[in-house]
Amino acid sequence: MHKSLQLLTAGVHTAAPGNDYPSHAHTCWELVYYVRGRITCPVGEDTYAATPGTVLLTPPQTWHAEQSRTGYTNRFLQVTAATTHPWPRVCFDDGARTLGRIFDALVEETAQPAATTDRLCALLLAELDLRLQRAAATTPPTPTEQLVTQAERLFESRFATGVKISEVAAELGISTSALRAAFTRLRGTSPQAALQSIRLRHALAHLHNSTLPLQAIATLTGYNSPSHLSRHIKSTTGTSPGALRNVE
Repeated sequence: MHKSLQLLTAGVHTAAPGNDYPSHAHTCWELVYYVRGRITCPVGEDTYAATPGTVLLTPPQTWHAEQSRTGYTNRFLQVTAATTHPWPRVCFDDGARTLGRIFDALVEETAQPAATTDRLCALLLAELDLRLQRAAATTPPTPTEQLVTQAERLFESRFATGVKISEVAAELGISTSALRAAFTRLRGTSPQAALQSIRLRHALAHLHNSTLPLQAIATLTGYNSPSHLSRHIKSTTGTSPGALRNVE
């Protein structure tokens, strides 16, 4: 991390549909991670369409605004750095929500400071800096790649809630059939299969690392019932949940 980088503040902003944030500028960089919603963001002479997982990086003295289309939530950081610091103006998180987790941690640390907060924030900011510089040096994802990654990120964050593919498609502003086609082309699988794979991964982790009953695991991982979970585990692994749990 460049020695001049310093975290000034971190926070969360939530707005209802149509509740725009007026044009403004800062004397520092503003880094914004969009968690929910669809937003149109004029930044300087450019305009960006932000959806969950989009990161916008606005240099000092650059006018920018947010136009809320669906209502939205973001995490924001204000950071002191040279205007020429090698960050992209926009980048997109991966399916594991790597950038989002760093933003979350920085917001949490500044909201509830502890004796080690300054050290931890410096480490988190250093990681964020390196990942953003790496993003600036890579080829930008195609719109379809961005779409599939955004869907995977939503699956990962909501797998336990009974989220539906149609709901995710609507949030991304496309049809369910278009989302299926994008997954088929880029992943060779369906959105539903991708979601079920995430649920299965978390269910197996609970089986191997906890003594929770099957009912509780099914509830925690978004399955309709313990029998639904058992059938999925058996069809995927060839082994029953009980047998997997008994493996040393």
